[in-house]
Amino acid sequence: MNTKMSIANRYTAFRGDTRIITDSLFNVALALQKQSEMNVLVFNDQTGQQIDLDLSGSEDDLKQRYTEVEYVKKVGRPKLGVISREITLQQKHWNWLDQQSSSASAVIRKLIDKELNDPSSESNIMLAKQAIDHFMLAMLGNMPNYEEATRALYQGNKAHFLALIHNYPKDLKVYLELKAQTAF
Repeated sequence: MNTKMSIANRYTAFRGDTRIITDSLFNVALALQKQSEMNVLVFNDQTGQQIDLDLSGSEDDLKQRYTEVEYVKKVGRPKLGVISREITLQQKHWNWLDQQSSSASAVIRKLIDKELNDPSSESNIMLAKQAIDHFMLAMLGNMPNYEEATRALYQGNKAHFLALIHNYPKDLKVYLELKAQTAF
C-alpha cells in the first residue's frame, strides 16, 4: 500500500441504488457505524472491488482497523518507505539504465511515478475500465443494457456507454459517469 501516491484511496458506500458516502475507509466505516447502516455495499473507488467492513467496537477500534498505514519490510530503507525486491531486465534495458545520470532504482521509480500520475496512460485507462467493470458487475449485473454497456466500455465508445447507462438509477449513473471520466 502506498500512501505517498498523489491520489488518496477513496471508498463509496451504497444502500441499494443510493450513495451514502464517499471518503477514506475510516470515515466511511465511522459514518456507517454512526448511522447503524445495514445492507450496505462498500467499493474501493480505485479498483471497483467490493469490500466488507467490520463496524464493531469503538471509534478508536475503527481508526486502528481502517486508517491506512504504509507497510514497510525490514529490507531496504524503511524510513524512506523503500522495499527491496529483485527485478529482471534484458541486457539492453540494463545498458540504458547504466547510461542515466541517476541510479537504476531512481530511474525506474521516476518512470513508474510518471506512469501512475498520467491518467491518460494506456495502463491507467485499462485499470479504470476494470474498476468500472467490477462495480457494474456487483451493482448492475441484472440491469438492462449491462452487457452492452460493458462492451462499449472496453471498446472505448464513451458516447454509447453513457447512452446505455442513461436510465440507470440516479446515484449509480452519476457514480459511473464520474468514473468514466478516467476510463475514456
